[in-house]
Amino acid sequence: MDIDLDVGLHPTVHKAVSALQAGDKLTWLTCFTASAKLFDNGKRSSFHQFARDNVGVMYFTTIEHIDSDGRGIRGWLRLDGHEEVVAYFKFRIDTTEMCSRLDVARLEGGQHLALQEAR
Repeated sequence: MDIDLDVGLHPTVHKAVSALQAGDKLTWLTCFTASAKLFDNGKRSSFHQFARDNVGVMYFTTIEHIDSDGRGIRGWLRLDGHEEVVAYFKFRIDTTEMCSRLDVARLEGGQHLALQEAR
């Protein structure tokens, strides 16, 4: 899915989201440290399982907001070919310019919910 990612994203986030959009697991993984952490609505989850199960399946159909630091995005996320949810991804970048943590959540009715529960 082609969307405009050239508007204010941090370079590492741009590379990661572009890989997510293309379903490119290898490039996605190169954006993260070996010990990257994933938090789904604040609950610790397996980053590598998330990458294995979701990159190549989920992608953003629209991006509605990019945080001022270019490390957080909110938009419509296609989960499995049928369901779309409003989701938020926040990337924490370390001193080596790699992602060390990814926070994800589904936004519904003003609440943050676990993204994985949407599937």
